[in-house]
Amino acid sequence: MAELIEKKRLNNIATWMIPIKQTNLPSVLKGVFFMDGNPAPDTCITMHNLEWDTQNRVLALPVFAPLQWTFHNSIAGWISLRFIQWFELTYKIQFEDETLQQAKVIPFLLGIPISRSIVSFTMSKDKNSLNGDIWHRKNVWFGGLSRAGEYTLRRVVDEDGRYTPAFYEMLPRVPNQCLVIVRNSKDNASNNISNML
Repeated sequence: MAELIEKKRLNNIATWMIPIKQTNLPSVLKGVFFMDGNPAPDTCITMHNLEWDTQNRVLALPVFAPLQWTFHNSIAGWISLRFIQWFELTYKIQFEDETLQQAKVIPFLLGIPISRSIVSFTMSKDKNSLNGDIWHRKNVWFGGLSRAGEYTLRRVVDEDGRYTPAFYEMLPRVPNQCLVIVRNSKDNASNNISNML
């Protein structure tokens, strides 16, 4: 496999995790978000550059897409990143209605959805965060046997590329150096994503 990974720094994330194409993504989903409390070896995500299905209120978020997700520069981060590349982990985010308050988050591996009897993920906007700066990610595993892996998404870079107060709160809590995928490893990835929408 060709080398598709680079080391970057979170303290200048607004200079490289940026929009490179215009999309119709809603404002509440724009920017860069910190996965506060996430026990997995990853730190930040963006939904920049992804096509929003306005009619169905759906977004496909490919974790393996270029500059979409950051991973810890550690053994666990490398293992997680490679797993995600090989299995083309993608999340289908399906909002309940046009208010964009609550969504189901369905994981796909190689274009195949993971059964909700195994895992049920949700994402809900914090009631005190009208602009979408804070989202709560909840997990139910195996019908309620576990709630492992829950965290809060906090916007650290706004849609105009400016750092928010949450950015400065994040920096001392996470390793500055991170790993990012810089280009796709498989040609069929876009086909798998379009089939989810």
